[in-house]
Amino acid sequence: MASERLKPMVEIESATAADILGGLEALAGRVRTRGAGQGVMVRAPGEGPDRLMNWALQEVNNAMQSTSNEEREHHCVDAVLHARRALSCLVDWYLERDLATFCKDAPSNSKQKVRFLIARGIIDELTSRVLERAIRKRNDTEHRYISPTLEVAEDVVELIRRTLSAIRTQSSPEYGPWIFGSFLHSLQFGEKRYAEFHGWSGPIVVFSRFEPQPWVGLVLPENKTKAVIRRGLLKETTTDELVELLLLAARYFGAPSSYADTESCRVLALESGLEGP
Repeated sequence: MASERLKPMVEIESATAADILGGLEALAGRVRTRGAGQGVMVRAPGEGPDRLMNWALQEVNNAMQSTSNEEREHHCVDAVLHARRALSCLVDWYLERDLATFCKDAPSNSKQKVRFLIARGIIDELTSRVLERAIRKRNDTEHRYISPTLEVAEDVVELIRRTLSAIRTQSSPEYGPWIFGSFLHSLQFGEKRYAEFHGWSGPIVVFSRFEPQPWVGLVLPENKTKAVIRRGLLKETTTDELVELLLLAARYFGAPSSYADTESCRVLALESGLEGP
């Protein structure tokens, strides 16, 4: 028998990140279902790191085949720049995936970005030092106007290529957090996306990336259709608070069991009252 489509009734309460952390900690030991949440597929920024890295490799090949020193230097410079852009693109992809870009202290320089990746367990201190060395080679090229030799270009491109592969094996940038916990619903993918809300089944944690007001909060059901949403805007949340919220949500609820594209998730959010029209 098909589940009945219900109309959710939600009451929004403003809260600080500290309030939400306190509420989340209070759920410890009360979560009955783990690993039943819904994640969101996050697209790579711009060209994406793979295409940029392919350009870097092509420039190395071009440099190897060049017959003039000037042409070889030109290709070596482009190889290092494209490889570093691939690295920067991947880093920014993780920041977007984990919503750091929406925080009031969004990381804006390389040190802040690396610090966030370390806090999220995406890289460790050793990897961060390797990345900093690669960045220095690129800074020599961009800011000190020094053309790298072919050997240096090969080393930098290969170092970054292997580092990118290792990082992505550790943590995929495509799969972002959205809902920890579960509620009853159906979701249809494809050209005509469609969602139905079938009822709340327990508390959930939401990390919403949808405009105009990305937010983080707790959904606390009172019955099958009625719930209170205690939420704080990400623009008023620090990255340290965000990291702690993500850590606790994953610890108590487990990783989401399914992922959908951003537009499908937004359709479900509108249907379930997590977002306004």
